Amino acid sequence: MKHSRIIAVGAFLAAAMPAVALPLAGQASSGPAVQSSSGTPVSVRVEGIASTLLAETKVSTKATSIDPDGKPADTCKGDTAAVALQDATHGSWTAGTYSSGLGYPVIGIRGVSYPFTSAYYWSLWIDGKPATTGVCGATLRRGERILFFPQCSQESASQCPQGLFNPAVLALTGPASARVGKAIALKVSSLENLTGKASPASGVKLSAAGRTVTTGASGKAKLTFAKAGSYKVLATAPDSIRDELTVRVSR
Repeated sequence: MKHSRIIAVGAFLAAAMPAVALPLAGQASSGPAVQSSSGTPVSVRVEGIASTLLAETKVSTKATSIDPDGKPADTCKGDTAAVALQDATHGSWTAGTYSSGLGYPVIGIRGVSYPFTSAYYWSLWIDGKPATTGVCGATLRRGERILFFPQCSQESASQCPQGLFNPAVLALTGPASARVGKAIALKVSSLENLTGKASPASGVKLSAAGRTVTTGASGKAKLTFAKAGSYKVLATAPDSIRDELTVRVSR
């Protein structure tokens, strides 16, 4: 993953705040708009408890304003993770009440909400690192990968399913292209929840095109495709957040 910088989350603090609905993409927002001359290409992925809510989606964001509560003083401005989430989900997310330090916290994404009464909150990672500020404060850089996933707060750990209290995050790497019948080498790292520190992920299932292989002690495995096409390789393991990789296979 590129850059590997810690830049945003603040989602846990959101749990104590009521939510306000965010306008859909294309709707006008209050406050002055700020536009950049060119967009910043990034990708956004949203994982749920049992399934992927938003597969990795590439967007080219431009600096703009987001103002869910309609108060000019509460405007979230710039080329931020909030804008990337807005663009990638076409506005299908819910913001909590604005605060001067956090900005707008994330309460819901694509119909899945974790209000202040929930044991969960939305965690935000950027380029393999947990975030340290809210989505409004996360200024984007070219090529960054943004990931949201539900996590259990320490205070509510006993109410959460195993694996969502400080879950590890899987990082799957491998070639973007392959040839029919030729094995490709894949590698999975397990990123420590609180730091993003990487270690080889053994026992991870890699599934694609009806086939499943499992990584060894080094976190590596090989996969072969029988037919040409575009395939999504899915990496899954207990107590971990999924990852995916698209491979285009030709003859």
